[in-house]
Amino acid sequence: MERLQELLTRTAEPETIESEIYGKLIDAVKAKLIGTNLLALRIGPGSIPGSSIDVDLWDKNVIKVHKVGEAAEVPIEVGTVSTFNLKPEKYGLRPLITKEMQEDGKFDLMEYNLRDAGYQMARKLDSLIIAQIEAGDSAASNTVSGGAAITVANINEAIYNLESNDYTPTDFIVSPAVAMDIRNIDTFVEADKAGITNPSQGLIGKIFGMRVWQTTQATANYAYVIDKNHALCMAEKRPITIERYNDVTRDLSGVVITARWKVRYLRAAANVVITTS
Repeated sequence: MERLQELLTRTAEPETIESEIYGKLIDAVKAKLIGTNLLALRIGPGSIPGSSIDVDLWDKNVIKVHKVGEAAEVPIEVGTVSTFNLKPEKYGLRPLITKEMQEDGKFDLMEYNLRDAGYQMARKLDSLIIAQIEAGDSAASNTVSGGAAITVANINEAIYNLESNDYTPTDFIVSPAVAMDIRNIDTFVEADKAGITNPSQGLIGKIFGMRVWQTTQATANYAYVIDKNHALCMAEKRPITIERYNDVTRDLSGVVITARWKVRYLRAAANVVITTS
């Protein structure tokens, strides 16, 4: 009887399972960013004395050369300038955490909030840049309409649209769907056509001498061909700025992250959009 009681007691005892808390917070998945790599002109705070700045562009092919007869008066030709205004707008966000979260948390939550907030600011800038490529294309009527998948002919037509206006195609930006189409084109799969690879910058190779960028900020099924030297500009009155503060009455700590930017196409015809379905 005593032996039976001992066995029953052992069976009733709960099994002890040791577990370990992993001491690192896993980062969120982050898309590769293009950043300011596509800008032809970046105007910093020191060059913007007020709230905005005028950008002057020398107009193309206004001055003409004339055939002049002997002893005839040489015609007068004077170039013209086009001007547009850039007025930076403010963007920002404010991560907040309670003091209890800081005291009781396993991780430095403020650090992770700060890192993610900085990334989201950069991601926002990417979206502003892509939007202005589309705006420039719309102004210049440079759109190439593709079919269900992008083709070599579509890319060639986009290049032609630039070259016929005296621009040089330098960069090719694609959405994930278009990148998939390109990987299905034998011409670009061959090793000797792939060019260089630099995934750290979202650069996936070279096509027809153009640097190729992949971004999730592109409109779905869109691709863009630009002349980087003339396509885009940005006025930056305030770079990404971080200010820490404490809300004593609510026992909260946080940071305010802001920037003042204005992105615009520089010369409309230097931007081409390829659409697919």
